[in-house]
Amino acid sequence: MRFDPNLDAESGPNIDHLLRANFPTEFEANLVEILRSSKRICAEHGLWDKGALAGYIAYSPVRVDGVDSKRQIWGLGPMAIDADHQRQGHGKRFLGESLDYIEVDAVVLLGHGEFYTKHGFRPAADFGLHFGDDRTRENAFFALECWKGALEGHRGRVIYEDVFYRE
Repeated sequence: MRFDPNLDAESGPNIDHLLRANFPTEFEANLVEILRSSKRICAEHGLWDKGALAGYIAYSPVRVDGVDSKRQIWGLGPMAIDADHQRQGHGKRFLGESLDYIEVDAVVLLGHGEFYTKHGFRPAADFGLHFGDDRTRENAFFALECWKGALEGHRGRVIYEDVFYRE
C-alpha cells in the first residue's frame, strides 16, 4: 500500500469509482467532483494498492460562524476505504499518515466516533462547536486540535462549503 499526498486531475475517475462503490448514494462522489472542479479542496490523499485506488481522503475549508480567525480549520471528508481493504488496519494507518502530512490548526468531521476517536478526535461539542440542528449529525460531529488550544475562542456553528448542504 502506498500513501499518495499529491493526487492530480487524472485521479478523478479513480476517486469517483471508489466513492460510488463505497457509499450508499452518489452524494459523496458528486460532492468531491464539485469541490475538485471549483478548486475548493485544500488537500486530498490517496492510498494505492497495485495501481488501484484503495483509499481516499479529502479536506476542505470550514469556518466557525461569527469567529474572525487566522487559524486554519479543515473539514475532513469524505474518507473511503475500498471494501476489499476494510477491517485490516489500512484505514487507521491511512488516516494517521494523512493527519501527519497536513499542516493545519484543527480538523472537524462527521463520522463514526469509534473509528475517529482512536486518532484523538473528540466530540466537537467538547470544544463548543456544533454542526447544526440535526441531533443525529451532532452526535457524529468530531474535532481534533492539531496543537493544544488550537480551538480556544472558536465556539459556535461550523460552516462548510455550500455544496455540503445539498442532498
